Amino acid sequence: MVRNLLKSCACTLVILLLISVNAEVPFSPDQSFGSAIPESGSVKTLKQAIADTAATAGSPLKISGLITEVCQARGCWMILVDGDSHARIFFEDYGFFVPTDTSMQRAVLYGTLSEQVLSHEAAEHLAEDAGRKDLFAPGEQIKEYTIVAKGVQIENKI
Repeated sequence: MVRNLLKSCACTLVILLLISVNAEVPFSPDQSFGSAIPESGSVKTLKQAIADTAATAGSPLKISGLITEVCQARGCWMILVDGDSHARIFFEDYGFFVPTDTSMQRAVLYGTLSEQVLSHEAAEHLAEDAGRKDLFAPGEQIKEYTIVAKGVQIENKI
């Protein structure tokens, strides 16, 4: 009985290790938009980039995350998520857009991260673009992280 319990614990440990290793699956992009992303330099997760905002202010960097929402009007912005961190991505000079059906796909982008305060009108406009009817109280300050991306690579859904 003890032997079976040990085997069971060992199997559980192996499964947990495989799951954690699988979480670090290499990124292989299927689609690229905008400028080419530099090959040199490491990729930071969105959570890491937000934690280092003060150190990287104004400097473009490579950031990875999961796309969870895209502007349904034109694909002119998207939401990138990493755990409980999220940022709205705009595209440099509106020079490119992404397909509106790219939700739930992994992405790596090259851009500049900052924190923004949205006006009431801007927040409502963005909610409308997403197909939502969010209600924001007049005068309410909506803060969010934003990235102006020079280039984006997206991995197709599996």
